[in-house]
Amino acid sequence: MLHLQTFFLQKALQPYDFSLIIEMWFQLSSLRSILNVSTALRQAVVRTPWYAKRKSYKVLFWREITPLAIPIFLENTCVLLMGVLSTFLVSWLGKEAMAGVGLADSFNMVIMAFFAAIDLGTTVVVAFSLGKRDRRRARAAARQSLVIMTLFAVVLAVVIHYFGSEIINIVAGEAAPEVKGLALTYLELTVLSYPAAAIALIGSGALRGAGNTKIPLMINGGMNILNIIISSILIYGAFSWQGLGFAGAGLGLTISRYIGAVAIIWVLMIGFNPALRIPLKSYLKPLNFGIIWEVMGIGIPASIESVLFNGGKLLTQMFVAGMGTNVIAGNFIAFSVAALINLPGNALGSASTIITGKRLGTGQIGQAERQLRHVFWMSTIVLTAIAWGTAPFAGLFASFYTQEQDVKEVVKVLLWLNAAFMPIWAAAWVLPSGFKGARDVRFAMWVSMLGMWGCRVVAGYTLGIVLGMGVVGVWLGMFLDWAVRGALFYWRLISGRWLWRYPRVKRE
Repeated sequence: MLHLQTFFLQKALQPYDFSLIIEMWFQLSSLRSILNVSTALRQAVVRTPWYAKRKSYKVLFWREITPLAIPIFLENTCVLLMGVLSTFLVSWLGKEAMAGVGLADSFNMVIMAFFAAIDLGTTVVVAFSLGKRDRRRARAAARQSLVIMTLFAVVLAVVIHYFGSEIINIVAGEAAPEVKGLALTYLELTVLSYPAAAIALIGSGALRGAGNTKIPLMINGGMNILNIIISSILIYGAFSWQGLGFAGAGLGLTISRYIGAVAIIWVLMIGFNPALRIPLKSYLKPLNFGIIWEVMGIGIPASIESVLFNGGKLLTQMFVAGMGTNVIAGNFIAFSVAALINLPGNALGSASTIITGKRLGTGQIGQAERQLRHVFWMSTIVLTAIAWGTAPFAGLFASFYTQEQDVKEVVKVLLWLNAAFMPIWAAAWVLPSGFKGARDVRFAMWVSMLGMWGCRVVAGYTLGIVLGMGVVGVWLGMFLDWAVRGALFYWRLISGRWLWRYPRVKRE
């Protein structure tokens, strides 16, 4: 018996057994630490104001944000993919073709941003009018916005088509002559779609303002499918026909946009949404300048902001244009992928515009403020998670566009930078969308001008050109713009000054 006790004691005192005991003790200590941290975090969450109102936020998410944001997200995806797919379809024609589309689209985006700003004014006025149960005013706002912007788009298309060569020379800078020629071809074809794009954007905005997000989604989805089919056939041909080559991309995009515009007019005419039934003959009625000025009172400051912002963005693209075809292509691909990453934030921003407009239309000021804060923090968390989760796959995303290794390396660097600065994106972009629902647009205009021209352009030129950091320096200037915008808009939110049009009442 004594021999057995001695044997087990000797075995227990072996170094291996001591190391095993120590390892188990450390594991138990780590587990206790994790449990303590989890408990502390839970207690911290319980003490926050959010926890007490979690049920109301859950209702907000499922009943208001989700029905608006998901269709808007899918619709925005379709709109964005029209340009992305055009790039993808021509990517097999070479990096010169892809760079040409990128340069032309950088100018097209300025025009589309202007239309989207007027679309925003229409959305806000329609949402606000229906919040006050004034259907007649909502219909008049939608109808007159469509008339004014379609006529303006026709004039704009003629002017840009006439001066297309000069525009491309300015935008393309020192790009290769072949790239400039392809960019001019694409621009001359896509400007023909401006009236259709204006109709599709304004009509979709009016329907969203009325709370109908599914029809714009279906129409834009249909336009996307048609764009793929028509452009593929026109570029590469079908059966024995050889196709049009590069020109087919611009022509296919234009045809699909006109089909979408006809669908929007038809939906409004037959009254899928009873609040926005607009017969064809009503477009000939005299204009109500009071309603037009209400729409333009939101749309013009927003459009000035948008045009100045996108004009500055175009200028930074000109910085990149002199850095070589590989950098031009990589920069454009990185912007395309980053735009896809930002889609949930854009959808939540659009939803916040509608929710804020409706809440304020019914006098629920405190609700509007709380819900905007909730959407902002949700956007920050979601976008940061997406950006950080997708950054390791940057090379894979680039492979969908090109097989050029030099271009892929540019894309990888830029997407990792984008992920690093994504936590400040929502403050810079989602918050001003909510403010516009409260018709607080001038502050956003001035902040956008400061951020773009005081930070992005100046810092981008200094870092990218003067200090020789290249495209990375240009993107760092963009992130500085985000930081300045985000700081000023967050201050605007917590100060409550974005509600200056509404009486200061006790928060609900």
